[in-house]
Amino acid sequence: MSKVIGIDLGGTKINGGIVDEEGNILKKIRIDTESKSGREVVLNNIKYVIRELMKDEKIEGIGLGSPGFIDTDNGRVVYNGGNIDNWAGVHIKEELTKEFGDIPISIENDANVALICEEWVGAGRNLDTIVMITLGTGVGGGIWSKKQGIWHGNNYQGAELGHSILYPMGRKCNCGQNGCAEQYISGTGIEKTYFEKTGEQLKGEEIFRNRKDNKICNEVVERFVRELSTFLISIKNIFDPEGLIVGGGVINSKEYWWKDMIDCYNSICNNPIGMKILPAEYLNDAGVIGAGKLAFDNIL
Repeated sequence: MSKVIGIDLGGTKINGGIVDEEGNILKKIRIDTESKSGREVVLNNIKYVIRELMKDEKIEGIGLGSPGFIDTDNGRVVYNGGNIDNWAGVHIKEELTKEFGDIPISIENDANVALICEEWVGAGRNLDTIVMITLGTGVGGGIWSKKQGIWHGNNYQGAELGHSILYPMGRKCNCGQNGCAEQYISGTGIEKTYFEKTGEQLKGEEIFRNRKDNKICNEVVERFVRELSTFLISIKNIFDPEGLIVGGGVINSKEYWWKDMIDCYNSICNNPIGMKILPAEYLNDAGVIGAGKLAFDNIL
């Protein structure tokens, strides 16, 4: 059975794994990204993970999901490097090819890679059209159809759903706009809402966990539910997908908000039928598996 390497590059961790043709992870490695140390350190860390995974293994291909706007044809970060310092403009594929030149290498946006995983072996495996959002430090997005595959957009910015405007002239976003969705419905956005109400810092998972016993936490979660529901209605009315998959770290706390979000969506949407809203099945492993599928598609 053929084996490939999938790399999920994040602002905090680099997750790598050997993936087989059925989407199983046979071996894993996880190290710190060292994202504040700059591109050379991050590239060397990626190479280290690949070298460790390749030991005593026959690897057919390498796939990598990276933050930022990705020129998938050339394997380059176009001009937005996400939360990795000096990552914009880096030629990831070119740099990796210098050391692993005999192995086909594919680079893709990290949210798209998570969607590729869910479409292949996860919540979207029986769907023909999918929109996926990832709620984490920011809000990522991906659009896929059976006919066209991943939609990248004219400037490799397709499905940057977190930068759709939720509140005109609202909170300042790192992208330069004001009022982007990720400033409200991401883990960071939830923490900002709590801080605005209390002047205190509290992690998103604690806000969710304390919902029943703390009035302010409950208000923050209720606002998050309304904002997320509104955001999903916009996605439905724009794209009309068969399924919408919600992933990312915030989904780990879904026991505290998922049912309320579905109820809110159904009550305020002009036409709530026709789109399945599904939690992602693969969370921490989605990037590795999706990057592996990217590698398999490339060699095939």
